[in-house]
Amino acid sequence: MHPPPHDHIKRLRQDAHTHTLAKRVKASNQTHSIWQIRGYRSLFTSYSISVTGQWFDSIAIMVIFAYIWQSSPIFLGFIPFALALPQVLFSQLVAPLTRKFNKLRIMAFADILTACFTIGLFFSPHPWFALFFLALRSTVNVVHFPIQQELVRQLVPESLRLKAVTWNGLVSQGAKIIVPFVGGLFLTIVAPQTLLLLNAVAFLVSACILFSIQHLFNDHPLQTLSPSTKPIFKELRAGWKTLFSHPVLVVLFSLLVVGLFCVQFVDSQFPILFRELAPTEPQLLTWVISAIGIGAVTIIVILNKFKQMSHFLVWISAAQALIAFSFIGFSFLHPESSTVLFLGLGFICGIGTGISITTINYAIQTIPADDDVATIAGISQSLSSLVIIIAPLTGGFLTSMLGVQVMFGLSGFFLIVSMILPLVFKIKKTSNPLHIRNR
Repeated sequence: MHPPPHDHIKRLRQDAHTHTLAKRVKASNQTHSIWQIRGYRSLFTSYSISVTGQWFDSIAIMVIFAYIWQSSPIFLGFIPFALALPQVLFSQLVAPLTRKFNKLRIMAFADILTACFTIGLFFSPHPWFALFFLALRSTVNVVHFPIQQELVRQLVPESLRLKAVTWNGLVSQGAKIIVPFVGGLFLTIVAPQTLLLLNAVAFLVSACILFSIQHLFNDHPLQTLSPSTKPIFKELRAGWKTLFSHPVLVVLFSLLVVGLFCVQFVDSQFPILFRELAPTEPQLLTWVISAIGIGAVTIIVILNKFKQMSHFLVWISAAQALIAFSFIGFSFLHPESSTVLFLGLGFICGIGTGISITTINYAIQTIPADDDVATIAGISQSLSSLVIIIAPLTGGFLTSMLGVQVMFGLSGFFLIVSMILPLVFKIKKTSNPLHIRNR
């Protein structure tokens, strides 16, 4: 037999060293509190600050485009397109990038560029310039979700991963409730563009936090891997091959795409629905949106008490059933319907939303291998963004033909029909543990 080549021996030694470091990290992170994990608190703080800044930014963008520039409905439709298209095109390239560079530095530099492009947005003299900066900003932001998912997987032991997922969900959904009210208050005393500067400052602070903890991860196991030399198209093909090697993830992502498509069909039509059902009470729409956020936060707080989730397909099906129930309920409402009924349906919709977000993110954290988490997260982000581009335009066209309440009813019906997907794929029960253990 020929002796193995020198580079092969070197790689075997490197893999052995990686395995040893991985065991050390996991052993050091065996703690009963997620906040005791080295570096996690700073990572969570960075995420919380940037998410809060993004919500202030969203309010500013809506006001600037709709009220200051008086943009047409067609032009407003370009905004989600500019935000989502870079996610579709580049999300799956993040995983190869993480194998070549330090993950925290990638995120920190992305935050700095985001702040710079936000300042460019602040000085934009015309909507088309603003759209250009939105697209640039979305491009650099593609790195956050996949890298954050991989860092959480590396940092957090299995017994605390559901805690990490739910805490991130609480920040995101909590900001959705609180920031619009605070942002509305700010708009009474400052110009909308000021909220853009708040977002820029938030991302600069986030970058400083990430730079401050990068030394903690210099010896992290996955940072010792040699860069991949595969061409990009082979990296992408390998990523999809990895996804299809996990049947549970295939079904979950299929349900995610179908469910998100149904939700996006009608999500942008909520103002039209309430314009018909409550023409003299525009505040009812904001109340229902808040009820959705409160429902999501409530269920995420409950899920935070569990040590782990299992039966992913049962949870995602339950989430879609709750959202479908609320959509069908909205399709049967009329102008004389009780406000409590509106808020109740919004709350139920929020519970379904919270379960769905938690289930997908926790599945990404637990099903793939350690070094495949960023790959799977990138595919998830890419698919979700593709739906966000296609579904609202299709939903708007069908709503103009069929009516807004009919579309809500149809979306709910298709959500229920999509729940047969697990049966079609015949997922084996042995794919996951069969119970949920409470704390």
